[in-house]
Amino acid sequence: MSTHFDLPDTYAEFPPAFLTVTACNDWLASVPMANPSQAQVMLLRQLNLLHRFSLASSARLKLLEAIRQTVIEVQRDVAKKFANRPLPLSPPEQSALDGTMAVWQAMLVGYLRLFDAVAGGDAGVAGQGALIAQRALSVFADWEVDLCRGEKLPDGSFWRRLHSVFALAEKLKLTTLEVRDAARHGNEPTNVLAAYGESHLLHAASPFELPSRHLDWIARWSRRWANKLALLTGGAPTDGTRASPLFVDIDSDRPAGYIARDVPGARWLDTDELRKSIKARLVMLQQGELPAHLHLGEDCTQPATSLLLERVYQRWCKGGAKRKHDRRPVSGGCEFIVGFEAVHYYLSGRKPFHPPVIDSTMLLAEREEMAAFGQRARRQDENYSDTHGYQVENWSLIDDWQLLDQSANGVRLQRPLKVGVRVGSGQLIAIKLGGSTRFMVGGVRWILQEDGENPTVSIGIQLFPGTALPVAVRVIDPKTNEPYYQGMRLPAMPAVNEPEAIVVPAGTFRIGRFVDVFNEGINERVTLLHVLDRGNEFERCTFEAVPVKKKP
Repeated sequence: MSTHFDLPDTYAEFPPAFLTVTACNDWLASVPMANPSQAQVMLLRQLNLLHRFSLASSARLKLLEAIRQTVIEVQRDVAKKFANRPLPLSPPEQSALDGTMAVWQAMLVGYLRLFDAVAGGDAGVAGQGALIAQRALSVFADWEVDLCRGEKLPDGSFWRRLHSVFALAEKLKLTTLEVRDAARHGNEPTNVLAAYGESHLLHAASPFELPSRHLDWIARWSRRWANKLALLTGGAPTDGTRASPLFVDIDSDRPAGYIARDVPGARWLDTDELRKSIKARLVMLQQGELPAHLHLGEDCTQPATSLLLERVYQRWCKGGAKRKHDRRPVSGGCEFIVGFEAVHYYLSGRKPFHPPVIDSTMLLAEREEMAAFGQRARRQDENYSDTHGYQVENWSLIDDWQLLDQSANGVRLQRPLKVGVRVGSGQLIAIKLGGSTRFMVGGVRWILQEDGENPTVSIGIQLFPGTALPVAVRVIDPKTNEPYYQGMRLPAMPAVNEPEAIVVPAGTFRIGRFVDVFNEGINERVTLLHVLDRGNEFERCTFEAVPVKKKP
């Protein structure tokens, strides 16, 4: 019977497929790693059987350690099926997310049972307390990353259990004992405090606001640098030259935050050493050092690495990011369009996009169609939105839609999970708020699904200044004849210090790249300068016109 954690009972019936490390390794050799979904189902079944089977703690620990690396690899592969997908998830995507959460829960139960045995003085795991606690806490961190990949945040029970594991480790004086974790840390030593702090660093970085690639970077940095944290129990340091510590109440159901409270469970995660490390890297990046040379990751690129490091520096070491514009509550209806092509279609007056340059073959085909079918092309245009799945959602007609708040450059919305079109982080949107006569274009900054009796989706939108003008854009490449694509042009807004910009499909931007911008019969050649915003399907860039060469 568990004394510290709410764990299921064990029985002598229904053993797993293996009871020794040798048998476990033989069974793992049969797991189809090329089919992650099937492999996950097989692992989950055996983990559940293992946790329900009565077994000596020493044997249980060896089996969990033997299977752990495979679990981590399979979970990583299955996450690709639901990571950064629009909401609501499709049935296969939701199944992958549910299966992933179930496996992390099963791994946690296994290590919590062992940690309970440690606290009870079980001789079979004597001297293994720090390792077992670190393993349990590392499950929470991996679990949290996959929740964020599925556009969810840990709930109160997650943080309550995390705190309870650390509190017991603290009581047993295990928090700073060195342990090895080759699966997550390679040859570098780690400890219980680092595993505990990792989940808090992840949360403080607001990873749900980030694209999938940057979430991976944050997860890696949190895992690697959490060993730079120190635990303070006697109050926060008052030296103004140090980093602002993260406050934790280990008796609560909340993650670390920036505002301390006078409570018995008060703890502070000192990030001063972390501050020094990040600051040094930022300086070296400014001097032209490559991210890979600073052990930030072979996949890290500039300038995204510097921007992301600045982000975590503020959130981990400087008391959080300051909001540029205050939010104010709003209510009423709005109209909402999702997707780059759909936004362009409706801003164009529901006119299908046609390349401004039509070659002779296309022109001949169009003439033959008109001669044979008369008004067929027109009917196709009229049904264009239906055939392409474009629609304007009028939220004033749906009682469950809610406008939550608005700032000078953004708006926050909420809707039932299963209502409306799928919406994903990084998508381009257009929104017309109640009382407005025009659509404003912006990007989905973040999106979160929240469970409950009536599951909902919350959406954070960044609005781009100015009224967007639909245009056609074409990259100038001397080696290829690039086609025209949809684009949008935004005027300069001197009052808010916003330059003129152009919104182009994701992947278009390159410093100094030439682009043709076509609108109403006028073609202008520009060169791209800087990226202001980037999403999964768009880039908002500054540009300057290319001077027209006069003929001699």
